[in-house]
Amino acid sequence: MDKPRPPSSSSSSSLARPTLNGAAHGHGHNYNPTPNHDHTHHHHHPPDNNNNKLERPVAVSLLQPRVAVLLGLPKRWYRTLSICRLLCLVPCFWWGVRIALRFLVAQVLRRLHQVETNEEASLMLTETLLAALWCFASATLAFYFTDCLMSRWLINYTPQATVVRLLTISCVFAYLTSWIVYITGGTKDPRLLLPAWIGIATILTACYHYTQRKVPIRKETFASISVFSITSFISMVALLVDINTNRPFPEAHVPLVSIAKTATHITARIVVKILGVNKDGTGR
Repeated sequence: MDKPRPPSSSSSSSLARPTLNGAAHGHGHNYNPTPNHDHTHHHHHPPDNNNNKLERPVAVSLLQPRVAVLLGLPKRWYRTLSICRLLCLVPCFWWGVRIALRFLVAQVLRRLHQVETNEEASLMLTETLLAALWCFASATLAFYFTDCLMSRWLINYTPQATVVRLLTISCVFAYLTSWIVYITGGTKDPRLLLPAWIGIATILTACYHYTQRKVPIRKETFASISVFSITSFISMVALLVDINTNRPFPEAHVPLVSIAKTATHITARIVVKILGVNKDGTGR
């Protein structure tokens, strides 16, 4: 079952590999390998229909892996490969989103019974929402990582061996996820769930970029960086807003605040003069 894919003929392998590499790049240009010409005899070879067929844009969906289509695998494997690839999302929702929703419902119920809002309760609510956001980001990164591994395995191994490896990597990811969340205390305290899932997302990003270098197919590298960067920016802004809205503003003189107030007053006077409005709010 774990035997590598049997090598095909020299002509078919020389066409399939470059075409797969070029078609999976997705940058709007196809890879056209330079044919080997005989310096003694020049023969005109008709265009290969199979090569043209592989270079056409492939219509894929969630249950139709792109690499499986490009490699010409039987269609009966599409659904099995897609389901095994989607199994990597289960740990993110079971040990992440489920726990975050449980903490969120408990915090909302506590706040409904309290008259005054506590600063600590507000920060915990923000941390719980951000933990759920990082769970979704980790699910996206886990999908990219598993898809990259599946592409590598389909090129080198049979579909049966690829399915076994996908099931194995999903089990390993589930065990490591539950272990990280447990040892960091994320199952008991919502304040510890956020750093746990930030660590998981960081590990997935590093694993994806390390694995992607070993696959001769350009994958969603920019998308994976964007997911991590956007989630980090949203977390930073949300925590800063929550911290600064729930504590008193510093009494020290802040030049930026003074400049902003002066600019606001000057702009308001200019607008009032241009529109011709009196102090009472009526026109002149």
